[in-house]
Amino acid sequence: MSKMKRLLILAAVFLLLLNASYAAAFSVKVTPIKDKIVVDEVAEFNISIENNLDTEQEFTIKKAGYPFWDMYTKPLQNPITLVVPARSASSITLFVDPLHITSEDTYTLDMGVVLGMTGQEQKVPVTVGIKSIEPLISGYIPTVLASISILPQKIDPRESAMIRITLNNQNVINYTNLTLKIEGSLISEELYTPLGPNEDKTIEVAKKFDAMTPPQQGKAVFMVFKDKRVIVNPIEKEFEINEYAIREEIPSEQSFLKIKKGIKFISNNPDYKGVIKVGVTSLKNLILTTYPRAETAEENGRQYLVWQVELDDNRTMTAYTVENYRPIVIIIVLIIIAIAIYFVFRSPIVVRKSVAGVSMSEGGISEAKVVIRIHNRSAKQLTSIEVIDNVPHIAHVEKEISIGSMQPHAVLMHPKKGVVIKWGIEALEPGDERVLSYKMKSRLAILGEFNLPAANARCKIGDKVVLTNSNRVTVGV
Repeated sequence: MSKMKRLLILAAVFLLLLNASYAAAFSVKVTPIKDKIVVDEVAEFNISIENNLDTEQEFTIKKAGYPFWDMYTKPLQNPITLVVPARSASSITLFVDPLHITSEDTYTLDMGVVLGMTGQEQKVPVTVGIKSIEPLISGYIPTVLASISILPQKIDPRESAMIRITLNNQNVINYTNLTLKIEGSLISEELYTPLGPNEDKTIEVAKKFDAMTPPQQGKAVFMVFKDKRVIVNPIEKEFEINEYAIREEIPSEQSFLKIKKGIKFISNNPDYKGVIKVGVTSLKNLILTTYPRAETAEENGRQYLVWQVELDDNRTMTAYTVENYRPIVIIIVLIIIAIAIYFVFRSPIVVRKSVAGVSMSEGGISEAKVVIRIHNRSAKQLTSIEVIDNVPHIAHVEKEISIGSMQPHAVLMHPKKGVVIKWGIEALEPGDERVLSYKMKSRLAILGEFNLPAANARCKIGDKVVLTNSNRVTVGV
């Protein structure tokens, strides 16, 4: 045997031994989780790799069958790798998706597992059984990407919300009529639309809610149907109905000296807690009545009428204020009438009594001058006027009369009243005044003060006798 032949034989033996050692470096086991599927479903397999080496190794799983099949993991990896500790085994779940399979059959895909350190690859068969192709349309698995948004996410139920649906046809299927359904506690819509091959389409729908929809968290489920078949898995979308509270002024109602004003409070929250406040002045508060009864509060130096909000079954509350000027007008009229009656029936004579010239003796009051003024405030002449005054027993009247004063026509002693002084005035013209005076002298010095009784004047007007009293006076220093 030549030397060259021997070298070739040794090399072949070396390669066989090297391959045997590599083959023993790792092993792969495929365990089906779900390998019998309908054409629009996804198969699942557990891929277990056993590392027989003394060091940690990284393995790469090579996809097979593209473009008719797709292989992936969750979460997605590209490339698909698995790190296996030394002398241990690790596993990963592999999903196998038939992309363009149009017949029922059993398919075997030769998946590759590569040892990263050496690049050695083992081919591992993955077998998938397609048990039904009924989901196919025109030979394709329907692939429509869909999304839904509800704007705004926080919705005022008095305003329309916008439902925006986006559809994307991923293949050449021509959908002449798709059914779009939105179901939820607050939203129920069913729409119909065509979708052409590889078409992108956006559909917008305005949704009007009941204005009294209470605040809450809402949820809507969106689905796409081809006939009765779901071709887009349900999509859930959350949104929120906001609380609102509004206050409306009710047109005022006016009647004779009355003004009725109203405030209407509305909220979509039947359990709303709050207050209604109306500014008011202290003066106006005197003439206001409220329905229901309001409390008065002060804030930042201003007064307010305050109602606690209590909504009725219609989620409204109405508060009224009534400005009633009738009592004020009645009071003013009564005052005017009283003044008129006073001027009509008041005494035409005004009598005023005063004291002057008080003298002291031995530490007390010894004498004083008393002045009485008689004034005719009527528009007619008064005649036969009699003026009477009296002095207590503690004093007596001097007989001397001041110059310019009328002399009393009688000075009498009365057992109870003391000294009684009388004057007679024959006539007193309108607006005229007479001054009467006398000097009184105490029998003993009077300490402190003492009071003099009122003087009075009387006259006859027609058949009526008019009597007028003066003020009382106090004598003191």
